Parts: sequence; structure tokens; C-alpha cells
Amino acid sequence: MRYQPLSKITEAYWYAFNDEPIATRGALKLCDPAYLLPEESPDGLWHMFAHTWIGLEHFTSTSGLEWRREHLVTWRAHSPFIFREGGTYWLFYEIHDRTNFSSKSEDSISASRIMVISSNDLMLWSKPKLVLDSTKIKRAQYKDGPVRVSRPQLIEWEGRYRLYFGAGETRMYDTRQKTTARLMYAESDYLDKEWRVNPEPLLEIEPDSEYRNLAVGSVRIVPCSDGLAAFECAYSYDREKNRSVSSVLLLTSLDGKAWKTEKVIQKTAEEGWASRYITSVDVRYKDGENTWYCYYSANGYVEKFGKKFVKESLGLLLGTDSKPTIQA
Repeated sequence: MRYQPLSKITEAYWYAFNDEPIATRGALKLCDPAYLLPEESPDGLWHMFAHTWIGLEHFTSTSGLEWRREHLVTWRAHSPFIFREGGTYWLFYEIHDRTNFSSKSEDSISASRIMVISSNDLMLWSKPKLVLDSTKIKRAQYKDGPVRVSRPQLIEWEGRYRLYFGAGETRMYDTRQKTTARLMYAESDYLDKEWRVNPEPLLEIEPDSEYRNLAVGSVRIVPCSDGLAAFECAYSYDREKNRSVSSVLLLTSLDGKAWKTEKVIQKTAEEGWASRYITSVDVRYKDGENTWYCYYSANGYVEKFGKKFVKESLGLLLGTDSKPTIQA
């Protein structure tokens, strides 16, 4: 896939495909989507990976709008990222040191790891390999929170592999929503071993920032022909609403280390299924349509049996060269 120039992203017009979540049969909760376009997949279908309360799930689609569950890839996994090199697909993900259904004692959830598996057909996967261990990274703890590495994503940069990842976990003061405190990276000459972690974070919580004063949140890196773009689901305090909110920010960088905020792509909705937080995104450019596809996970409150619950679903933003014409 050829890379687009940064201007193709920064000058795009972004809009919601629909006011409702996209259809995902067979799943009640979906978070942190990572997907492949038909031209990137081995069978010409859309493929998506996302985590549920069970683990990492695999979905397929013929249109990119309605998704069917295929199978559970692995238990207890979170925050996938899919990377293709030749005919091999590499799936990175996060896993916690905790057994499903066990009590959440302080010792049992104190650490996390980033793992990788590979496949030639997206159905049969290799045994997992360890990529990063949070206990060996100094900045993987934020204040007194758990020691965490999260949301891995891989790019090829200047002849090497660069793995961006979240470090440290923080919670919103009012809702207890968990999210990422810092953005860091590691580099290697090999795709699945010998990662050297850069010790200083690239993005951190900024108390004086308008959009990043509570958390960095999930960040998705998009390689371009003349630099890198990033979509950050940053968390902040909204004075008017008197609560924490999230916003999707568009960032750019020439070296992948120093980042500039360009604009806000999407804010937390006023009401509905995505009115609590936007938690993560995955973005790819579809050549044949001259359109950026941005799948995102977001949550809102639903009421059942007289009680209020948090439900997480997937939505779709589209980025085009110009504002679409709406016919009456």
C-alpha cells in the first residue's frame, strides 16, 4: 500500500458515517478495533480484530459496514494491532497477569505484557512471543497505578521497526474509566525480538493543555510519505459539562518523536451510544474511494432493568477531500 502525504489527512473533511454504531453480529461489547482493507487481506474481505470481555475476537465483512464474528483468537487479550509484511500477518496485543474470573487482588493485576502472533491466512496463528514486559520498563507506572504497557502498534521507520505503545494506566476522577497515561516507543532490527525501549515518553499528561489535561489515551500512528500522522483519543476536563470527556485529536510529526496538534477530529457526543468517551481508533486510506476509514470504539450509558450500564460499541468516521453533498 502506498503512503499518502500528510496533507491528505490534515486537509481532509471528517464526518460520521452514521449516528448509530456499526453492525457487529455475535458481540455485545467491542473495544480497540484494528482492521485490514480488502486489498490487504488474503481473501478480499474486510478483516477486523477487537477485544471483548472474553478476549481478542476476529470479524469479517464484505462491505466494511456489517461485520460477522469468525472466532476467538486468544483469551484475555486486549488492544490488538495488525501488521502485514509480505504474505505474513503479525498481530500484536496486550495481556494482563490475571486469570479470567479470578479476584482482582493487587498482586494478580500488577503487570502486563505485549505479545505477538503470526499467520498466513488470519485464521491459524502461531504460538505467542513476548515483545515487551511492563515490569522491565521504568515509565510503565503512572503515580501509584498498575504497571502497564498497552495498545501496541508497529511501523517501519528509517530502515528499522518502531513499536509505539502506551505506558502507565490512569483512571478518570469521576467515572473510573481506565486509559493510558503516556505514549512511548521501542525500536528493533527484527520484527519479533530484541526491542530497545526509548526511556523518555513522547506524549504525557499536560495539566495546562486544553485536550490532554487528564490522560493521553489511545494513540494510533499513520505512516505518510512525508512524515507521520497520529489520532489521539485524549482525555480532558470539560468546564461547561463539569465532567471528564475525550476528543480525537489529529497530530503530525516529521520524525515520529516530536508531535504537533493540528486539529480536533471528533469530540464526545452530547448524547447517545458514544456520549461517554471515544476510547480508540484505527485509520486506513482506501485508494479506490479516495477516503480515509476511521473505525473507533466509544461508550455510553444504557438502562436495563432500572439500572444504568456502560456499553462499548464501534462507530465509523470517514475522511474525504471535500464535504459530501447531501441531497434533499
